[in-house]
Amino acid sequence: MASSIIHLAVTNELIKHHAFKDENRLKFGAILPDAGKGKAGHLNKYIWGRNKKSYDFELFRDKFGELMRQDDLYLGYYLHLVQDICYRHFVYDKYHWNPMIPGNVEKLHNDYSIINYYVTEKYDLKNDIVAPKDFERESINDLCVYDVNWLMESMGEYFKKVDGDIFFFTREMADEYIAEAVELCLKELSAFMNGGKLIESYDNAWDNKIYSLLETTLNTRDLGGYRIDGTENYTKYGRLIRSDVASYPSEKDIEFLKNTGITTIMDTRSVDEKEKKPHGLAKVEGFEYYDIPIPEGSGVPDSVEAVPDSYIQIAHSEKISKVFKTIANAEGGVMFNCSAGKDRTGVNSALLLWLCGVRKSDIVYDYMRTKKNNKERFELIHQNFPELDMNIVIPNENNMISFMKMIEESYDTVENYFSAIGISRDEQKKITAKLTET
Repeated sequence: MASSIIHLAVTNELIKHHAFKDENRLKFGAILPDAGKGKAGHLNKYIWGRNKKSYDFELFRDKFGELMRQDDLYLGYYLHLVQDICYRHFVYDKYHWNPMIPGNVEKLHNDYSIINYYVTEKYDLKNDIVAPKDFERESINDLCVYDVNWLMESMGEYFKKVDGDIFFFTREMADEYIAEAVELCLKELSAFMNGGKLIESYDNAWDNKIYSLLETTLNTRDLGGYRIDGTENYTKYGRLIRSDVASYPSEKDIEFLKNTGITTIMDTRSVDEKEKKPHGLAKVEGFEYYDIPIPEGSGVPDSVEAVPDSYIQIAHSEKISKVFKTIANAEGGVMFNCSAGKDRTGVNSALLLWLCGVRKSDIVYDYMRTKKNNKERFELIHQNFPELDMNIVIPNENNMISFMKMIEESYDTVENYFSAIGISRDEQKKITAKLTET
């Protein structure tokens, strides 16, 4: 994220607008997260089904809220996290920085080394920060291990002039970002001091890299980490996992599932699909395998417009109630799959999250994540079937939005839908308890 020098510049500007108790402790706190070994100092956490990452602002406030009011080291530390989320929006959303291009991260860090001297001069920074005496006794050490000696030595290097050509992060961008970060920090300070709305981790998260929980699949994802709308509660990890078919699970995959507590495997592919490619966990000791064919969704709809209707057909398949009854009554966690983890699995995932109170925009996000995870699969389909309209195959937001609207038009609420397909209110409570209760 932003360099320690830029964090110091933001802090110096904040001092001009807000009265702090101890400027040295404030400044030390403002650069301290960069000394945390690994990434623990920045309180990274996975949310949105591990599809996104964020800084855990809530954890820091819960743990150090009182100290933030009394001790500027903790306030400075918190404001560093605020500045970093501002920086992510600045470079990724505003200036479309792409760290995935090889060499870009290294070039950006080189920009920092060039820009640092300019920032120290313009913002009248001094290398006069002193580490607190007996720092190892500070409560902040509960978060992680800090290399304070390295931090102090690094700060000295940052004040030295480095020549070179700027690749991306210009002097003008540094000034622009510092101004935006100061404005955001002042707003957060006001909210913190006066009881206003504070920054939330959930709504300031960014996309995690494309991943699958299993090394032999493309699209295995957890339904945990989604916020139940109107609350501070989240769906729990390790309870329900959505997936494409695990035809050849590795020993590592099997160990992961068992260690996570996923002992029930539910395969919703059609009979023909299973005959062509048997499930790799069907006969593995330690798993209870359920063959619940949902033939609807195994083919390709006639048009893009027909996709939501195909989802309605999936939601009313002859054995759909068995899917949800199996989830409700499973002793451990459940992994459910179709072929690509896209349509049948997407519909079932949406209905489960919806029943648990996850907001619709998040359900759509979960559905759309399949577009990224299955990119290789979609490219292969296009190569093998060049005449096929890939807009029918590749997920788009309207598919899920229209599907949920059609459910509401028919049943008013998702609870009424579940009742209509034979899932009692008690069974619905079992499902929500499995995904939401500790």
